[in-house]
Amino acid sequence: MSKAFLLWWIQIVTISFATFLIYSYGWFEKLYDADQTKISFIIIAIFLASTIASGFLSFRSTPNSHAVSNYIWFASETMVTLGLIGTVAGFLLMLNSAFDNLDVSNVENVQKVISNMALGMSTALCTTLAGLVGSVLTKIQMVILENNLDNE
Repeated sequence: MSKAFLLWWIQIVTISFATFLIYSYGWFEKLYDADQTKISFIIIAIFLASTIASGFLSFRSTPNSHAVSNYIWFASETMVTLGLIGTVAGFLLMLNSAFDNLDVSNVENVQKVISNMALGMSTALCTTLAGLVGSVLTKIQMVILENNLDNE
């Protein structure tokens, strides 16, 4: 086994432990409820695919490893882009229906408007967070992988 694969494995164990904690605290359910667009889960799926691909590259270096690593770098940037798209979508959700039927004299109406605005804001923030975290973790994997493959 190569040093790159062992370092990748340490990352996987750490990410798995963090995922277990996130699941234990019910944060996946909260994310599902907060993200109206569900872009966060697309980002998570891209992250999982990128992690598996980087693990494969670290275990077995092939002649087309450079081409595959380019796709992983692209996936990392795609996660950030999807996070930003989710941010814009969340703001659009927040502002689209926020002031349609606003009656400031009716307290229940104002509470409903604030609730709708909070839902849009939670979508914006959750997708941004998922995109940034997924991208950073993927970039860490790729930098470690490429540094170790260059030194072999």
